[in-house]
Amino acid sequence: MSSNKKITMRQLQILIILSAMGTGVIVLPRRAAEYLPKGAQDGWIMAIGLTLGAILIGALISFAARVAQEAAETAGENPGFIRSVSVLLGKPVAYIIGVAMWAKLVFAAGSELRLFLKISQDVMLPDTPMFVVGGVMLAVCAYAAAKGFETRARIAEVLFSLMILPFLFLFGIAVVDADFSNLKPVFENDVRSLVYGSLRLVFILTGLECLLLVSPYVPREKSLVRAVVGGLFAAGLLVVGIMVVTLASFGSGVENEPWPVLSMMDIISLPGSFIERQEALMFGFWIITAFALANALLFFCGLLVKDMYAKARLGGGVFLTAVAIFCVSLLPVSREDVFSKIDLIYLVIAVFFLVILPLILIIAAKITMWGAKKMLLVLLLLVAFTGCWDRVEIEDRAFVVAMGVDWEENQYKVILSIPIIGEEDEAPKVNTSTGETVTEAIKMMNAKQDKNLYFGQMNLIIMGENLLENQEKLAGAIASLDILKTGRKIRVISAKDPSDILEAKQPNEILPGSYLSDIYRARDKMGGTLLALDFGRFSDNPNTILLKIEREGDELVLKGAGNLTQEQLRGYLWCHKNGNNGAVVTTEGATLKIKSHDVNVDVQKNNLRLIIDVTVKGKVYEPIQKSAFEKAIASEIMSVEDFLKNTYRVDKIIPRINVVVL
Repeated sequence: MSSNKKITMRQLQILIILSAMGTGVIVLPRRAAEYLPKGAQDGWIMAIGLTLGAILIGALISFAARVAQEAAETAGENPGFIRSVSVLLGKPVAYIIGVAMWAKLVFAAGSELRLFLKISQDVMLPDTPMFVVGGVMLAVCAYAAAKGFETRARIAEVLFSLMILPFLFLFGIAVVDADFSNLKPVFENDVRSLVYGSLRLVFILTGLECLLLVSPYVPREKSLVRAVVGGLFAAGLLVVGIMVVTLASFGSGVENEPWPVLSMMDIISLPGSFIERQEALMFGFWIITAFALANALLFFCGLLVKDMYAKARLGGGVFLTAVAIFCVSLLPVSREDVFSKIDLIYLVIAVFFLVILPLILIIAAKITMWGAKKMLLVLLLLVAFTGCWDRVEIEDRAFVVAMGVDWEENQYKVILSIPIIGEEDEAPKVNTSTGETVTEAIKMMNAKQDKNLYFGQMNLIIMGENLLENQEKLAGAIASLDILKTGRKIRVISAKDPSDILEAKQPNEILPGSYLSDIYRARDKMGGTLLALDFGRFSDNPNTILLKIEREGDELVLKGAGNLTQEQLRGYLWCHKNGNNGAVVTTEGATLKIKSHDVNVDVQKNNLRLIIDVTVKGKVYEPIQKSAFEKAIASEIMSVEDFLKNTYRVDKIIPRINVVVL
């Protein structure tokens, strides 16, 4: 075989897969469950997020490695990492970055080895001193690392071939035994919890920054980015698959399993098996991946030492690194302390090497390639075309948060709600103006102001009932309001008198516009998000039903929608899935609290019939036959019979209700 200090792209992908399947995968399901407050079943979503994040970061690092290599070769330097960074950022900066990366990799490898030793002691070798296991592991890894990149790649090919088929066989058996109902309900946890948990699980990306050093060791004519993305995608599929099957096997009990992936292999039923402890077989496969990760970190740390000190040899750098890693692995810390240290390393340090440093290298490489004169020209152009001649100070702006539009006495009436900046106890200022068009009314109001009207913060438009009844004038108002759109979602609501609504001051609320906009997000409000309309959708269909707001004293309350009363709106919402979530149905002294409801609306054009099948799930607090609730819900639907007939153009409404008591 050739010995040219280079590896193939296929070998690189195998190394990536083996490294990604290291120690982190064994504990990933349990650690994911720790950050999910409403159940571990959504852990597979976090695994998908981690995979996508790893692919994006891997592509960024690979591209940065290539451009840094090209910059070094253009300058006639060795294309190694330290030399490339020296060309782009200067030698002192390159050495500081090199030392910091070496220290980070040593602590990461030491923490991973410590976790490896803990798992080994718990599962297989309870009476063997950990320092003996760690020493043997490091000795084998260091020997392979000292032989160079090609040796590592060839070993990886052999090990991958030995482990992949038996692993897939055991994995397939685990899939058969798993109970996938444990993955329900999906998306029980909110997006914030999933994102936060994914960020806390970035330890799974241990060693990904080492891709910054691989560019000189792979063929130049092949795409490094494509190879890395392919390898990370394959590794991600394996990680997601392991996560799904582990969660399906244990359900919420995964939090109580210290090493859930190994435990999963112990409980599967292996037909005709002569192996007494199946997790031992999985443990053997895992040792291969742990070896690959430790070997990778040792090799790249040794490479950093060799690049920083010209007289050093790769073997010497690897030996120095192995001693440092061994010392870190023997620090007297508990398992949870290991996790906290790994989290600290990645949240504080790794972000720099995974994201910030690659971006800096790309920018520096582009500047170097363009040349100083071109960059100076670009900077001069930026200065020339940048100015503040048209600036408007914040004190000189009147921020409109809500607008009312109506038609009165053959003119458009525009009402604006403007908060008074710096005076918290002051009610918002409400200005009114009229004009032949909405634009004219706004211009006249702006002329009377001592500040410039600014609509970038507007979140609500209240349409007056008189305007809604005049289709021609409504179309003109929409055309004028289109000019004010700023790309944000501006909610639309209706009222008999918009000015009366905007003048109301809510308890503990300074801005009525913000209060009304929040109604759309409140599930306990009638209508809620179901009838939420932004101005873009309303302008496309002005006949769309709008929520109606009224003022009772200083309190703003919803009073139906369109021509529907509050009671009729409730009947209309039964025709929309989850439209009445959280509502209460009361009949014969009994109460049904609605948790959810599904609906199927079948329009039979041939018979001119509308069949509404509603399935309601809820809790009953007093004993009563569910048929009473079914009749009550059917009665509410029939209260909007005429409206539904006109909407769907049918002659008959047939409600079919099924109540499921939880």
